[in-house]
Amino acid sequence: MHLAIELTAEERALLERIKFDPSDIANPDEHHANGDAVVALMKSLNGRKAIPEHRVRYFSDPSFYVGGHGKSHQQIFEKNGCRGDDILRHAHFLPYLRYMLFGADLPQNAINAFASAVADCGQITSGDAIILSTAAKDIARANYRDKRAAEEFFKLALDAGLEPDVARYVRDAVGTVR
Repeated sequence: MHLAIELTAEERALLERIKFDPSDIANPDEHHANGDAVVALMKSLNGRKAIPEHRVRYFSDPSFYVGGHGKSHQQIFEKNGCRGDDILRHAHFLPYLRYMLFGADLPQNAINAFASAVADCGQITSGDAIILSTAAKDIARANYRDKRAAEEFFKLALDAGLEPDVARYVRDAVGTVR
């Protein structure tokens, strides 16, 4: 499963200017330059509809935000007074941009193992949620014991084409791994 989206040469140049770790941004000028690059990259990607719909919805659709209490990630930014390009410039948007560009932040062997489990199911139905959540738990237990694992497996399940309800079931199961 290849998760990164294809970028144009101009988009790759913009990406090279972006610092994804806010602690790497030393001063307000660097923060502004980083924000400018993010805005320009997002405008280009949105203009050619390069970001998979489910990744956009992960940010903008309340049903994709498990802990949002009926609000999307975007609506949380807006509730806090951040709108439009200001959202893209915000340091807290960087993890969403990272997901939109590269997919779930998991080791490649975990991604491959989960993709294989999904492929083994064939046409996915709600009954496969148990099988896939068990597989995800096993993969997480063996490869990825990080507190962010549940959310990253949710993203991976979305990238694998699972419906949000099945992806949430996978997320919740991985969240029980200790």
